[in-house]
Amino acid sequence: MAAKIAFILGAGPNIGQHVAKKFAANGYKVAVSSRSGVTTSDDYLGVKADFTDPLTVARAFKQVRDTWGDPSVVVYNASALHLAPTDDAFSIPVAAFQEDLNVNAASLYAAIQETVQGWKNLKASSKTFIFTGNLLNVAGAMPAMLTLGVGKAAAAHLIDGAVKSYGSEGYKFYYADERNPNGSPVGTSPDAKAHSEIYFQLAEDPEQRPWDYTFVKFKGFTKF
Repeated sequence: MAAKIAFILGAGPNIGQHVAKKFAANGYKVAVSSRSGVTTSDDYLGVKADFTDPLTVARAFKQVRDTWGDPSVVVYNASALHLAPTDDAFSIPVAAFQEDLNVNAASLYAAIQETVQGWKNLKASSKTFIFTGNLLNVAGAMPAMLTLGVGKAAAAHLIDGAVKSYGSEGYKFYYADERNPNGSPVGTSPDAKAHSEIYFQLAEDPEQRPWDYTFVKFKGFTKF
């Protein structure tokens, strides 16, 4: 049986690292991307990618494909934000806005495209794409985080579109959003372990759950 492969795009020290460890501990070969391509563990394939340039995404997938094969699980965990004054949301330079949009949406589009192409000839029981989201896609504009909010809203639209386009093929897509029990955002304090547990459950479940997957630590999926 071919090894199961997971590819984590944006494998930072919090959520990305915990997700990588979870999948590796459960028999997956795990590729992790960063701007340097260097990992802190010999257990992972380090992939160099800078998601401010969407054209690097295809090269990153090619490196994983040429080394191991196409991943059945892809986690897009990259994000970018240029903070703006709350009273002047449109003071961010256009170049900075474009850079954030590239990371938060354009490179996500490229990653979904590469994933779907790889899945067409991949024999795997559960093909899963997960985007690490937050409340901003439904919360309305928060001026200080305008570039991130635009990106998250676009990301949710892309995930919904992917489900509608490819759900009939058995492909699964998720916009994962951790919340506090009262429905408020977890903000800058996401629980990395909770993410790793939820992401692994979504990957192992052969059925598509709600694509806008809001969840609470220790409780799991919660509809707000």
